[in-house]
Amino acid sequence: MNSDNFMQTAHLLLGLTRKELERRMHCGQIDPQILKAQIEQNSQDTKLDALCEKWMNLRSLEQVDKFSADE
Repeated sequence: MNSDNFMQTAHLLLGLTRKELERRMHCGQIDPQILKAQIEQNSQDTKLDALCEKWMNLRSLEQVDKFSADE
């Protein structure tokens, strides 16, 4: 995610207006690097969960260990 795109959409992910996000960043309440890292981590977790759901459906499984390399 490039920084221009990130800054234009980060407020939506937090449920804030752009002005409120900018205010909080200028006050030091929100660190943009930490916020970006958290959003990217959440994105990776969501992708992994979706892949696990697909795997479970294909294999007719009820559960799967998403951190195991055995399957």
